[in-house]
Amino acid sequence: MTTTRLLVPFVAPLVFAVSACASTSPAAATAAAAPAPVPAATPAPAATPTAQPAAAAPVAAARSPQAILADAVKATGGEAAWNAHKTARYRVETVFQGMGLSGSGERFVTRSGKTYTTIEMAGLGTVREGTNGSVAWSQEPLHGLRILEGVEAEQSRIGAAWNADIQAADLFTKLEAANEPGPDGSMLECVSATPRVGAPIRSCYDARTHLQVSQSGVRVGPEGSIPFRATVSDWRVVGGVKMPFESNTQLGPITLVDRIKSVSFDEPIDDKLFDPPALATAPKGGKPAKAVPKPAKSK
Repeated sequence: MTTTRLLVPFVAPLVFAVSACASTSPAAATAAAAPAPVPAATPAPAATPTAQPAAAAPVAAARSPQAILADAVKATGGEAAWNAHKTARYRVETVFQGMGLSGSGERFVTRSGKTYTTIEMAGLGTVREGTNGSVAWSQEPLHGLRILEGVEAEQSRIGAAWNADIQAADLFTKLEAANEPGPDGSMLECVSATPRVGAPIRSCYDARTHLQVSQSGVRVGPEGSIPFRATVSDWRVVGGVKMPFESNTQLGPITLVDRIKSVSFDEPIDDKLFDPPALATAPKGGKPAKAVPKPAKSK
């Protein structure tokens, strides 16, 4: 749930908009229109005795969500290591599997709760989203510039958190814990976090390493709500903190693979970068704004 990681943090703020754009692209349309091959007929296999499933191992009682999150923070370097930095800049690449679409981008985050993300998608254009701590906004080719409200604004607020595991008590109204078996049979400790508005976010951690394994929930955007599930891997230490450099996100029918190319902490960042472009012309809701200039570049 640590939102300066790659997990739903880098692409999640923008993936809904990019997915909507991707569905209207020529590449996506061609892929959707292509007829599926007709499989050759095969003889039915001979009947075999049905094996009886093994009895499931009992699941241990869950620890408190606070204890689970505290161990997750320690596993990634500890609170002092995270708070030793004030800003982070991520350079990433994203690939839409099976759609012939890819792009690259950057994400800027501050410890004070500001964020700016931009993705340049080949053949689709540029998608941006950010918050200056008081106004959350999104800008992409399909819907233009929008000032976010309701659930979308809440998603932006949580996504801008420096470390959601550390800040969970302030970010969410309720935390609940449960254990469940992982894909390899090992136990996962999961925390379901309910925001002020919107559906809960479920984050699961390896019970042995305490590193995050997955996150799932519902992403709300201008097209509606889409369930997502993301898994992370390739953990590396940068600046004294540990983060996953790769994530695999299933967003409805779309699968994305995102990779961090580089991370740098404490670079000077122009505070204007987080402001919505042409704030005075940006309407609330889904209508595009007119004459929208690009946001200021970081120093």
